[in-house]
Amino acid sequence: MYSSRGWKIATVTVFTIVLGAGRISGLAHAQNTPTDKVAVPESALNSLIGETDRHFHTAADLYAKGEAQGSASEIRAAAALIRFEAARAISEDAARLTTTSNSLDELARSIEDGNVASRRDLELVFARADLALAAHYRTLASKALAAKDRSDAGRWLKAAGDSVDEAAAWTGQSPSGAEVQAWDQMHALQEKIRTSANWSAEEARKGIGYLGTQIQYLGQQMQNFSSSAKSKNQ
Repeated sequence: MYSSRGWKIATVTVFTIVLGAGRISGLAHAQNTPTDKVAVPESALNSLIGETDRHFHTAADLYAKGEAQGSASEIRAAAALIRFEAARAISEDAARLTTTSNSLDELARSIEDGNVASRRDLELVFARADLALAAHYRTLASKALAAKDRSDAGRWLKAAGDSVDEAAAWTGQSPSGAEVQAWDQMHALQEKIRTSANWSAEEARKGIGYLGTQIQYLGQQMQNFSSSAKSKNQ
């Protein structure tokens, strides 16, 4: 919810919150850390878009080096950022993001306990998190477009597209068949937004459709990966 001054109220598990230069650091390292209500300006939340994957990439690199504690800390930082997003998400998106943040916390504990077999296990969790973020940003883009808020629509379209790209990179999957055109068209729209080139509301509506196609495709790929993994373990 918003206060009269337009601040976002987010309930997150944190140890120390540092808002500045678009980053949050010093996240909780224990499950029993008290939960605090932190008022965060909407502009600060927007500046944190993309930070989640910075933590994911650092976590993956630290894991590969055998630095379990450092990797777990980066994953918990990403989980906290996703909780901020969940606080401003809508219905199903909020539930999905909350589930995602909990899964990241579980992954962090598993890394510390030495129960993660390979970097691939991290990558698939990160891909699911990026897909959850992409769906959330896509919803916000649709709302902004309906409200004829061009600035917000552009921000959310770019954020959703970037999250889809990150998810694809973590899975190692490239689009095929019908997905290729949607992928290319969305990237063309993202480039226009990045370079401040003119783009129309109709292009944005199509972009939202393209994002839906990409999210559905990658979501199916994730299900296939999970089914394959279960079969190998049986």
